[in-house]
Parts: sequence; structure tokens; C-alpha cells
Amino acid sequence: MFALLTAFLIMPALAQTPVEMPESIEQVSPQLVRPLSGQLDAVPVFNSNSPELVGTPGILLSTFPPEGMAVPEAHLNFAFEGRFDIFAHHVYKALDYSSPMTELLDSLYLGIVLKNPSAEPVTVRVLAGASYLSQPDAPFVPLPSFVPFSPLMPVFSGPGSRAMGDILQGRRSDIFPAVMVLAPGETALLMNQPIPIRALDLPINGRSTLVQLESSGPVYVASLAQIVGLDEAGQEVPPSLASWEQILKNDG
Repeated sequence: MFALLTAFLIMPALAQTPVEMPESIEQVSPQLVRPLSGQLDAVPVFNSNSPELVGTPGILLSTFPPEGMAVPEAHLNFAFEGRFDIFAHHVYKALDYSSPMTELLDSLYLGIVLKNPSAEPVTVRVLAGASYLSQPDAPFVPLPSFVPFSPLMPVFSGPGSRAMGDILQGRRSDIFPAVMVLAPGETALLMNQPIPIRALDLPINGRSTLVQLESSGPVYVASLAQIVGLDEAGQEVPPSLASWEQILKNDG
């Protein structure tokens, strides 16, 4: 009985004894930091990516001047000149996947317009350019950490990856003209391409675009969105320049 009582009295004391942690030791592992080849440059980039998911028509990004526009704050008033790049990545999906309304599967068109604000003609050269859809052009697929790449064996995962591969090789897609000559005050379309969802099992798609350009004078740039349905013949007709200009002036 005495031994049992003694053990009972000792146990709480043992349980409350603080445990001494070993002293932490700082270990430093030196690593070699290698610089990347090349360097940052001063080439301005027109970056149309916000919002990424587009659901309604309107202005995605505009560097046009605000004067005469319905929503002046939607325009940045910046003219590109010389070397500049254009990047655009946007996603479009059906608002209701289960709806029987066929108009909910209409394509979203992306338009990129250029304007010459000067009193002299401006020549715009497309040095390289690519634009791809997530489906079917460049689906996202898992890739190992290292994959050999060559022009004869291109490797990509997603439309942005495929577009950049083309740009690094100096390629220009057929949808882009080699040269555009803009008359004084003229507005012209650089790109007018759809993000289709009608034929997809899961109606969601995206498009990535990257273009390298060089202009001989000032150029304003805008990326715009417009939903296009089927006409009476069941055909999808790309938007006209006039309809893009209307969105540019009247939307926000």
C-alpha cells in the first residue's frame, strides 16, 4: 500500500518535469547563382489579360486618347512608336452549361485595332506573331521537367506556351499581315479572331496571342470583345471594323 501511494505521488512530478530541447544549430549551404542569358529591355508591352475571364462585350484594354469617348477613364492615352509587343490572353465560357438556349454558345470574338493619330502615313511591321486556342490548338497537358524542343518537334502545354514557342523561332501566323500601312487618322484591325465554345463538350475555351511589332510612327492600340451569333444561314460572320469602332467609342 505504501509503495503504491509513493508511486502515485511521484508520477505527477515526473509528468511535470520540463523537457530540455536541443540547442538549434544554424546550417548554411552555399549555392551557385547563375545569371540568365540576356537582359531586360525597354520594349513596351500592351498587356491585355484583365479580366482573364470575359463574359460581356466591351473594352478589354485601350491606349486610345479619352477625348470623344463615352467612358474616358477606360482609355490610357498612350501611343506606341518603334518596337513594341502585344500580349492578350482571355478565357470565355458558357454562362449556363445546361441551358437549351443556343445563343449562350455563341462565340466571343477578340479584336485588336490600331490607329494612326498623326498627319503622316505610319508603317507597322509584324516581326513575329502567334495566336492559339486552348481547344483544339494547344490543350493543357502534363509535361516532365525537361523536354527537348526543336522546330520539327515542338512541345507545348497550353496556348501561351505554344505561342511563345513560335515567337522564339521568329514565326508569324498567317492571320497577321507582314506589313500594315495606316493612312493619317486611319483605324485598322490587326486581329479579329473567335474564342468558340459551341462544338465543345465542356463549353469553355481560351486564346493566347503574342505579337512583336515595329512602327514608323505613333500608334494607339485597343483590344475589344464582342459576342457573335449565327446568321440566318447558320454561319458565324466575323465582326466588321465599324462594329469594333462602335464598341471602342461607346463602351467601357
